[in-house]
Amino acid sequence: MRKLREKEKPTKIPHEKLTKEKKPRRSLISRLDWVNRFRHWYMGGVSITRSIFRTRAAWQGVLIISIILTILFILAAFYTGPGEFVISLDSAMDRDGFYLSETTDFSERLVTLRGKAVIAADNINIADIAEDVADVDGEHNGLNYVAETFYLINMTGEVKDYEYQLRIRTTTKGADHAMWVMVYHNGKQEIYAMMGEDGEPEAQYSLFDFPFSEDAANPSQYQTAPLAESNINLSDYVADAERGNISSAGKLVATPFVSSRIVCQDVRPGIEDYEIDKYTVVIWYEGEDPECTNDILGGEVELYMQFHYWTPLEPKDNKEKQSDKPSKSLDI
Repeated sequence: MRKLREKEKPTKIPHEKLTKEKKPRRSLISRLDWVNRFRHWYMGGVSITRSIFRTRAAWQGVLIISIILTILFILAAFYTGPGEFVISLDSAMDRDGFYLSETTDFSERLVTLRGKAVIAADNINIADIAEDVADVDGEHNGLNYVAETFYLINMTGEVKDYEYQLRIRTTTKGADHAMWVMVYHNGKQEIYAMMGEDGEPEAQYSLFDFPFSEDAANPSQYQTAPLAESNINLSDYVADAERGNISSAGKLVATPFVSSRIVCQDVRPGIEDYEIDKYTVVIWYEGEDPECTNDILGGEVELYMQFHYWTPLEPKDNKEKQSDKPSKSLDI
């Protein structure tokens, strides 16, 4: 029989050998691949540079925004609206531990208080002011007057002397000539008005007791004057049968402003540590003032009150003693 030929089996070549034989050989330049490596480095450098500049731009944006917000905060802190009444401590008192508050518990320890303006205020009389004006805390403006009660505390750990000044910041149309101010300090009040055109302190008259007279720090402000001096029309107040029994009238004499820009100033000596002073300031256009005329219609006055440390004036020489009473004058 014919012998069948065995089918030839294919020769098996190891995979590793095949791989070595089939893998193309690369030159040295091809292995280093300088172009691709440079491209890789270049793109990496560009990416890092862009990241740095993006980060720098972001920080610059943050810095610019911070500067703008700081400027706006400073402007807001010092800005006062028309007719606004501002009360503030100077930096030295603020730094040492004096504070302001509208309440006796000092739940908010502030260095500045801002009272709202009274818009289109009409003239009134002192008798139109609320009798409890000094007993209500905080801002409590009336229909035609500004009223603010606040407290000042010494938390410096030392006994200190301080001075306050109530100043006119701005005024238009001579409205300050008809403005009267009452300042309460620890339960005692004094009333101020600009000196009259005749060079005499402003005054007003009444057949009835003036309000707040029992709280007068200066009782000489409340006087008695002949009825003829007052020019009061009796028919406006009493019946005809009582006219002959009235021969005099009460007279309220306002303390003149210290100057054209300073309403009043005073020294508070020896405030103890943790001692509290109470203040009430009331501002209005007095209808009995001769300067309260139609000429001031549309005018406005803006006031501010500042507290600062008080230092006694030095004597001119060693022989001259300093007066016990602080000076009331101030150059402006």
